[in-house]
Amino acid sequence: DAVLNLGGKFCRDRFTRGVALATAVALWLFPGVGVQLLALLVAALIGRLWLKPSAAPEDAGAGESRVAWLPFGLFAAVWLLLWLIGGGTLGGLARDFYSAGALVFGGGHVVLPLLEGFVGGAISQDQFLTGYATAQAVPGPMFSLAAYLGAQLAPAAPWLGAGVATLAIFLPGFLLVLALSDAWRALAARPAMAGAVAGINAAVVGLLLAALYQPVFLSAVAGPRDLALVVLGFLALRSGRVPLLALVVAMAALGLVID
Repeated sequence: DAVLNLGGKFCRDRFTRGVALATAVALWLFPGVGVQLLALLVAALIGRLWLKPSAAPEDAGAGESRVAWLPFGLFAAVWLLLWLIGGGTLGGLARDFYSAGALVFGGGHVVLPLLEGFVGGAISQDQFLTGYATAQAVPGPMFSLAAYLGAQLAPAAPWLGAGVATLAIFLPGFLLVLALSDAWRALAARPAMAGAVAGINAAVVGLLLAALYQPVFLSAVAGPRDLALVVLGFLALRSGRVPLLALVVAMAALGLVID
């Protein structure tokens, strides 16, 4: 559902669909958070060169264009500091979740492949996907997944782990909003910047498409029965008549009955 929604929003022509598919293929062949970041960078460069808008809206550059350097400096300093001293369970949590929060583009669902790349090796696939599925039913942003994962990754102090992970994943977004809120419209009006953002957004769809296969499909679909449940759940979701919370609860109940 996320792939289709974001694909319809960010991949409206052959070129952007090609960027998305190329990103997915690269991640299927070479999975890992490093390749994810490289794919976003390459997509930004491609977009800067070939996805520049022919004309910007008349009022696109209106308003202030001043970057607030204090929060931007804090954003960069905290990130650097966490990578320099981020040892131990809680330090590693803060480093990984801050990095994921700083790199999310296009929508909250992008946190899935990023977090899977950062912490997927420290938690079972079942635990990871259970948290992701449950987060669908919780009102609010997908970043609420961080509290669950933080608790799982710090079993000796689960409340503290949940708090550290949640603060770390939300903090970079708050700092970037403070830093760029006045300047973003003017920056986005520049053709090169607009093209780079369009390239990144297309690559984000590829990231989600890659994550749909691994870890989601390979971990969740073990046979024809699972596939049938996926199709039925997807049709119910796309119908728009079944609340997401009801769908998650119904699927959990089915799992208890069937298994």
